[in-house]
Amino acid sequence: MSKGTCWECEAEGVHINHHHVVPRSRGGTKTVPLCEACHAHAHHRGKAMTTSKLTLDAMAAKQARGERVGTAPVGFKVAADGRTLEANPAEAKVVAAIHELRAAGMSLRAIAAELARLGFTTRKGGPIQTTQVVRII
Repeated sequence: MSKGTCWECEAEGVHINHHHVVPRSRGGTKTVPLCEACHAHAHHRGKAMTTSKLTLDAMAAKQARGERVGTAPVGFKVAADGRTLEANPAEAKVVAAIHELRAAGMSLRAIAAELARLGFTTRKGGPIQTTQVVRII
């Protein structure tokens, strides 16, 4: 969160939230800097709103609607309905390879190196790290 001047009350040196004048869900791209109190007022709430509070509220609302929150586990992807998981065949191969290599007695670091040698990558295209191997196991 940055500090600046509130567009609404003109308070200076306050923590700023960049508020979408037209919600992003309706195509809005322009934002105005608002202090926490003015940001809360813009959302018709009585107390200050931080970005983390807004994020937690949005995640809770998604969960209440039965939607998935967070990323899908390795080997799966979120289905088009936004709620259920479906298999991701490419990632399932990585998971299977990790379990096979571990069963063969390889160390976690050696597994990560072998996956790199075989050309397996993360969702973002980077090399699979030892910590990711640990999480999958």
